[in-house]
Amino acid sequence: MTTRCSVFIATSLDGFIARGDGRIDWLEEANKAVPSGEDCGYGQFMADVDALAMGRNTFEQVLAFDSWPYGSTPVVVMSRREIALPPDLSPNIAVTNETPTAMCSPSSIPCRSSG
Repeated sequence: MTTRCSVFIATSLDGFIARGDGRIDWLEEANKAVPSGEDCGYGQFMADVDALAMGRNTFEQVLAFDSWPYGSTPVVVMSRREIALPPDLSPNIAVTNETPTAMCSPSSIPCRSSG
């Protein structure tokens, strides 16, 4: 099986995802210009995703959302520190201290069942 890793990310023109203090207010402001119901290709992207990987800071940002946006899609949180996962979250969440390269090896990727 060939491993394919893809990225779907919002970045500012200067190449950052969040401000130095972790705020994403620039993204929230930009989202106000997106027509209601438009997902900017996110739904199509997620339809082809077997698992998501994100850093601890992104994971903590997502925890502040009204609801868990990834349903039953397996999520791997990359962190050098231990993370306590909230008990009400999906059981499909794992934490790893592996590098992105090691994590993307075929033996490390949790995959959705196709049956």
